[in-house]
Amino acid sequence: MIRRTAVSVLLAGLAPVGVRAQGLTPIRVGQLGNTDASAEPIYAQASGIYKKFGLDATTTPFTGGGAIIAAIAGGSLEAGFSNITSAVQAIQRGIPIIALSPANMSTAGHNDALLVKPRESKARTGADLNGKIVAVTTLNGTLQLSAAQWIDKNGGDSHSVHFVELPSSAMPVSLKAGRVDAAMLSEPFLTQNKGEVEELGDAFAAIAPRWVGAVFVASKAWVTANPDHARRFAAAMRETARWANGHRADTAKILMPLTGIEAATFAKMDRSTFAETLSRELLQPPIDVAVKYGALKEPFDTALIVSEAEPYAPR
Repeated sequence: MIRRTAVSVLLAGLAPVGVRAQGLTPIRVGQLGNTDASAEPIYAQASGIYKKFGLDATTTPFTGGGAIIAAIAGGSLEAGFSNITSAVQAIQRGIPIIALSPANMSTAGHNDALLVKPRESKARTGADLNGKIVAVTTLNGTLQLSAAQWIDKNGGDSHSVHFVELPSSAMPVSLKAGRVDAAMLSEPFLTQNKGEVEELGDAFAAIAPRWVGAVFVASKAWVTANPDHARRFAAAMRETARWANGHRADTAKILMPLTGIEAATFAKMDRSTFAETLSRELLQPPIDVAVKYGALKEPFDTALIVSEAEPYAPR
């Protein structure tokens, strides 16, 4: 489930992962696979930003955000990527974590996952999906919540929809075979299958025109014991977000060898944008939708996350 990333040996001048640089603070960071949305730790390491802030990072890809939070709680990671709903679920279960920096951001018209249908399908509205089958990668995850919100906002009844779990790679084939009627399809499969599928809606935009879907979290115990380390990590992630947003060609060169995506697809697909500051206004919309559809059992005010993070914000 877990494997060490070799990004540090892909670029000349960077020490291999696991070799401690002299005078730098070691920090273990978890990310979600080698996906663009959670790739800021890879970019921070490859660009030298971690080193600039005195950090020697070991970056570990995980297959699920829950495993990252468990590793942080267990002390085998200092910080890691989590979608905002999973982070709030953990907090509401009493797991003592704190958000230090935002991660990827959803922007209407520039999202890397869309609600799609087969090109021959006559579906146009949410009502056309009533009683139909819609594929998502994770039941009750962000993709399903977004699709449900879009369906309900466009005349449908999401409670009548049968959501099924499929890997993104299997969705185009299932759509073509008629096994599912629509799917929340992510890049690079969107770009790779443009001839077979057609956009039904920008489901992420149904949550809000702009919102932050994930954060980098750490345990409260580690942050309390190492406030300077936490501040430097938060500052490094903010600078990485700024750098990555403005250096698409450079991030493509870093990420492509790790993903196996061909250059032609990488050049055409929508890429992730990263938020630069923790914002209550951008964090709240996905939480409210998660409460609406039962993914969160009770409301959560993101003022708590933001105010807790303020003492460790970059100075």
